[in-house]
Amino acid sequence: MNPLFEVSDTPHWQLPGFTRTFWPGELTVGLTLPIEEDAESNPLDSLDNQLRLIRKAEAGGVAAIWVRDIPLRVETFGDVGQVYDPWMYLSHIAAHTDAIALGTAAIVVPFQHPLLLAKRAGTIDRLSRGRFLMGVATGDRPEEFPAFGQDKGKRDEEFRERIAAYRRATLTTHTPVRWSGGRMGGADVVPKPQAREVPLLATGSCQQTLEWRAEHTHGWLMYHKGLEIQRQNVRNWNTAVADWAAREGVAGTPAAYKPFAESLWLDLHEDPDAPAAGGSFGYRLGRNTLIELLRSQRAAGISHVMVNFRSSKRSAEEQIDELIEYVIPALKR
Repeated sequence: MNPLFEVSDTPHWQLPGFTRTFWPGELTVGLTLPIEEDAESNPLDSLDNQLRLIRKAEAGGVAAIWVRDIPLRVETFGDVGQVYDPWMYLSHIAAHTDAIALGTAAIVVPFQHPLLLAKRAGTIDRLSRGRFLMGVATGDRPEEFPAFGQDKGKRDEEFRERIAAYRRATLTTHTPVRWSGGRMGGADVVPKPQAREVPLLATGSCQQTLEWRAEHTHGWLMYHKGLEIQRQNVRNWNTAVADWAAREGVAGTPAAYKPFAESLWLDLHEDPDAPAAGGSFGYRLGRNTLIELLRSQRAAGISHVMVNFRSSKRSAEEQIDELIEYVIPALKR
């Protein structure tokens, strides 16, 4: 049998993208794309430079890069978010990198056909040799929902149903899949992922309970909330995961590790010791202050921080160089 058609017995936590990004008791750093402020206004001119910066980050120990799924440019938001389609963008990046994890933060599930979602996730997983991490969400731009024939008020139901259909298509072979929008019989979705599943990460609440997220996903990507609030979020998450693991009989095994990650807007100050200022989405601070912040986040149980430099005063490359030379080495134990 062709392995592309078989459901693998390999667990998701053994995939190279997962192990590079998430490890119990450790904290890694990732980058959110586009890396530079003007990368959206001149996307064709900046693509080669984005790839150059990604390769530099990869060589310097940055664990992952993350792209967003923004289907439409909405006038009222002002933030384009992501020009390129995430599936095609990550496929292009996969072809020009070797080891860095490739994540979405996040795919808007209510706009996705669940069978195509399974095919696209499996394809990028295979093309990247197991480096894909799929963050998922319900979407939040009101103008997009009618454009895709969706009711924003029902996105929680659509999310659950499509994730269930997606997982059934991924985890079974020639098994009927039914959901309110369609049905599949006498057919199968290929390729199957390298492992049993592509790592599935909830982004924000996904309009679901914490218990649902702990049961149906492999980790939680959260927005920046400040250290004290995040400590409580991590405690709540770990409790929900522990309860799920106990019910499933996997407590104390690698399956019971479901990481918590945070997105963080940063502007590294020229003064390495500059204190942190800001707080809504992130901080302007010196690299030594950042190191202490990241160590505190690690102690709180945060496994990965997705850095966004788009609002920075300094060039992104200067700040990436600081991360590589000073920050990432300071996190190693």
